[in-house]
This record gives sequence, C-alpha cells and structure tokens, in this order.
Amino acid sequence: MELRDIVKNSRPPVRIPPSATVGDALMAMMENKTDYLLVDRTDPNDAYGIVTRWDIVEGAIANGVDLAKSPVLDHARKPLVTLNNLDLDVRWVAKKMSNENVSKIAVFDREEFLGFISDIDVMKAAAIRSATKETEGVKA
Repeated sequence: MELRDIVKNSRPPVRIPPSATVGDALMAMMENKTDYLLVDRTDPNDAYGIVTRWDIVEGAIANGVDLAKSPVLDHARKPLVTLNNLDLDVRWVAKKMSNENVSKIAVFDREEFLGFISDIDVMKAAAIRSATKETEGVKA
C-alpha cells in the first residue's frame, strides 16, 4: 500500500489560521472530532505547524493560560514533519515516523495540503496489506 492510498482514506484535513487562539483551536478540534490541526503559515516563507490536543493540555491548560487570549502559535510545533512522495510504500511512512519520533505526518502534493497520516492509519494500512497477502497465499 502506498502513501496515496493511505491519505485518500484518512480524515479530511482541518486547518486553523495562525492568528487563532488556543480556544479557537480547541473549539475546531471539538467541532471536527479531531485531536490535531494544521496551523497555516503566516506568509509564504513561513513553515506550517501542527497543534494537538496534547499540546493544548500540556502547554496551555496545565500552565493556566487564558485560552481565549493565548495565540495558537505559542503552542504549535513548527516546522511540520512532511511527506510529498505519494508513491512511498507504507513501510517508508512508518520509518519516517520512527526516525522523526512523531505519530502524525503532514502529506502534501506540491503545495496542496492533503491531510495528516497518523500512526493508526499506518497500522491499518499494514493490517490490510497483511490480510491481502494471507488471502493471496491461501489461493496459491
């Protein structure tokens, strides 16, 4: 299974502007039933970022910051770990996650953000591949 197959089966991407607050990010996560958001760039020379529920819990809530006033950029991680080779095999996606010590990777097709791939998505793809190989082995 290739990266393109994984990303087409992943959740639709959810973005937040860099001017948003942590409270805005928290509301976007709840409304979209996700635990991570893409933080857009402030300008073309800036990097994209990610903010996760853990970033909000650990950084903002645990430190008692005002969620309505605290900028999301203060809690986002930048630059993103990204992939843009849609032909990559699932094992290379897993290897990239392992090497970078992340559970989510942003996938782009040139400048177009396609979505995030999570460790769960990689495990599902590996399970599908394994089941397919077992089925093919039974037919032989």
